[in-house]
Amino acid sequence: MMGKVVAPLAALAPVAAAMGQDKGATVAVSVPTVWHFLGYPFEAGSMIAGVCACLAVRFYVVQTDRKAHRWTVDVPVSALTLLFTAGMVISQRPEPLGALMTGTGIGALGAGIISVALSWLQRPGAIGAGLTTIAKAWLRQSSGPTPPEN
Repeated sequence: MMGKVVAPLAALAPVAAAMGQDKGATVAVSVPTVWHFLGYPFEAGSMIAGVCACLAVRFYVVQTDRKAHRWTVDVPVSALTLLFTAGMVISQRPEPLGALMTGTGIGALGAGIISVALSWLQRPGAIGAGLTTIAKAWLRQSSGPTPPEN
């Protein structure tokens, strides 16, 4: 009989000792994980959110705008949008929601990024006279000839 009473009390001894050491509730502060790329720090969660949003929008655009051999344009444009999204997240360091919106917007802009870059290069005082000519030639080449309709 004595063993039945002592065994549960012996089991409670470590719990009571641990409770006696507890000085009170502690508040843990969460700190975002910071990654570095080429020396530039950015929050990992924001980068993941922005890049995933950009990929999702580009996938949606590619699936809704199916044309023959369109992948030769979609792959470089998708890579460009991902790079712009990553650059914006690194330079602006937004919260995850802001990164989602940035990735979605840049992914939806798609090939429009090239038009924006061209207009930026053509602004007065830009070094873009030669670069604009090169970019326009690249755009004409990348669009390629349209296939004949039957």
